[in-house]
Amino acid sequence: MNPTPNTRFATVYGSPGQNPRTLGPLRVFWPLAPICLAAGYLLRAALPVPSLSATQAGFLFLALAVVLTLFTRWSARRLRSFLKGAEGEEKVARILSFLPAGHTVFNDLYLEERGSDFDHIVVAPAGIFVIETKTWSGEITFKNGRVLCNGELPSRPPLKQVREAVAHLAEHLSEARCPETPVHPVLCFVDNQLQDGLANIGGVRICTDSTLHDLFENSLETPLEAGSLAIIAGELARCVEGG
Repeated sequence: MNPTPNTRFATVYGSPGQNPRTLGPLRVFWPLAPICLAAGYLLRAALPVPSLSATQAGFLFLALAVVLTLFTRWSARRLRSFLKGAEGEEKVARILSFLPAGHTVFNDLYLEERGSDFDHIVVAPAGIFVIETKTWSGEITFKNGRVLCNGELPSRPPLKQVREAVAHLAEHLSEARCPETPVHPVLCFVDNQLQDGLANIGGVRICTDSTLHDLFENSLETPLEAGSLAIIAGELARCVEGG
């Protein structure tokens, strides 16, 4: 996949939101397979010489109809969630594409040997930024070093998720013998607000889509050598291209 050419802004690889748009429907609708198998079994049992009585078959058909109705409602909510996530990734990718030249953006990068998906990776003069995008609905708060949504801990803690992503990327770059470079974990909440605008919990930088650009402008680390950045960007580009 060729990068988006630009002499003023960041070089961009990949298509944002591709993973939730393609794998999301598969994750949502896979239960249809056992439901269809159950329906087929009931039809076979009812015709022409049933191994089930008419009453039993009718009851099971009714139960199957209830299951299908509940599944339809559940799948509609899940699918909306996946599509909302894809839209959030696309919005963040647009913001990242306007970073100045010298930045390289990778959207929806997949490291096959570790089974790791990354929403966004930015190779920047201040280091490498692994950005996990969240499109949660509700109030985002912090308590005891944890991120809460509407006062509740999510089923998949985002801080742990982005830290694991950083560890996988750092291991990959080390094995590829890339120059040692700081890798920063970032959580970006789309269409939401944080009380302090930018936050830092245990080394994880937390921002919103409206403050994401400021995160790069406010990085105070000593700029890295252009040669090191080129080597790292080249390695990640190779992963994108399946080399």
